[in-house]
Amino acid sequence: MEIGGPPRPRVSRETRLLFITVLVAIVALWVLARMRFPDQPDMPNPVPQLLTQFVNRTGFEDLAVEVAGLESRLASSLVALEFAQDVAPALRIHDDVVVALLPPAGGPAGTPSPAGFTVLARDPASGLAVIRVPAARAVALPLWSPPQLQYPRYLLVSDVSPSGASLRPVFVGALYPDASAVWSEPIWAAPAQTDLANGAFVFTNDGTLAGLAIEHEGRPAILPAEAVIRLAERLLREGIPVGGWLGVEVQELTAPIAAAIGARAGVVVSWVDPRGAAADALAVTDVIETIDVEVVASVEDWEARLARVGAGDSLILGLRRRGELVEIELTAADGPPVPIETDLLGLTMRIVPGVGLEIVRVEPGSAAARAGVEVGDIVTLIDEVERPTPAEVTQAFQAVPDDRPILMGVIRGDRHIVLALGR
Repeated sequence: MEIGGPPRPRVSRETRLLFITVLVAIVALWVLARMRFPDQPDMPNPVPQLLTQFVNRTGFEDLAVEVAGLESRLASSLVALEFAQDVAPALRIHDDVVVALLPPAGGPAGTPSPAGFTVLARDPASGLAVIRVPAARAVALPLWSPPQLQYPRYLLVSDVSPSGASLRPVFVGALYPDASAVWSEPIWAAPAQTDLANGAFVFTNDGTLAGLAIEHEGRPAILPAEAVIRLAERLLREGIPVGGWLGVEVQELTAPIAAAIGARAGVVVSWVDPRGAAADALAVTDVIETIDVEVVASVEDWEARLARVGAGDSLILGLRRRGELVEIELTAADGPPVPIETDLLGLTMRIVPGVGLEIVRVEPGSAAARAGVEVGDIVTLIDEVERPTPAEVTQAFQAVPDDRPILMGVIRGDRHIVLALGR
C-alpha cells in the first residue's frame, strides 16, 4: 500500500532565476558601492543601507545643518589669530598652544603679537609656527588617512575673520602625492582650480582633520594631518636654531647659462657678500649642485634648506666652476654684520625705458636703505623729476638739504609708494 502525503511545493524555475538575479544584483551593488565610496567603512550587513549610498544624502539645508554642527564641535579647536593687518587660522593642539601657518607679518619666534599671543617657535622655511594662546580645552581630533587619494570628494575648509572661525565645503577633484623642498614631509597636491586658501585647516565632513592647506609651486596642496601634528610637536620640542648666514644670493639655472657653464642642474651664484662666510670660497657664476650630497633642484630648494641652517652649522657644497666639479665646506655665521650708516646714496640702478629706473642693489646702511628703498623698486619720480635717469637721481640726492628730505615715487609690485629720501 502506497502511503501518500500532501504534495511538496515546487519552486518554479522562474522563481529560482528571480532569487539568483536579486542576489547577484545585491552583490554587484555592494561592489560598486565599495568602488564609489572607498572612504566609507565596510558594513557587516550591507542590505539595509546599501542603496542609500547611491542617493544624494544631503541637500543644501541638510549640509548647512551638518556644517553648523561641526563648527560647534570644533569651536574650541579653531582659533583666529590677528597679526597686524592679517588674520590667520590656527588649530589648538594643546590647551594653551596652537599651530598656524603665519603670514610674513607674523614676526619671529618669541615676538608677542598685537592680540597678546606669543610665537614660541617658527620654521623659517615654511612659516609653520606654534603659538601660545589663552588656555581652553583642547579636543583630540581624529587624523585622516584616506585609502584612496585620486578620487573626487567634498572637504570642509576653515575660514577666519576677527569675529571667529567657520567652515565651508570645497570640492576637491583629486589629490596627488608629491614632495616639496619647503616641507620635510610628503604633501598632497590638488588641481589648480581647487579653492584651498593658504593656511586654512581642512576637515572631512565627519570632523576628521585632513591637514593644512598650503601652496606648492604656485598651486594648492594639503600638508597631511599627521605631518602637521608631527612638525608642530617637533617645533615645540626642538625649536629653531639661530639662523645661519652665508652671504650668498642665487638665481635659477636657465638653459643658456647652463650651456655656458656646462651644468645640468643647480642654482647660479649671482652675488657673494664680501663680509660673509662664503666670501673667499664662492664666486659669481658658480653653480651650486648639492648641499651635503643632496641635490639642489631650484632656488626654492636652496632657500628652504638654507633657512633651516643654524649659526655654526657646517655645509658641504658641491659646485660646478667653469665646467669642473669642486667641493667646499662652509660654516654659517650667526647673521650679517650690523650695517654702518653712511651718507652715501647707496643705489645701483638701471634704466627701464619709458618707465623710470629699476633698483638693482641697495647698500646696507646707506641713505636709500634708511628710506626704505628695496631691490626691484621702479623709481618713477625723484623730487620733481619724472622718469629720472641715474644721473638725475644722484644729482637730486646731492642737492638734498640737511633739514628736509626729498620725495621719491616708486612702483613696488602692483603698488605705488612714496618714500622720503634724506641724508
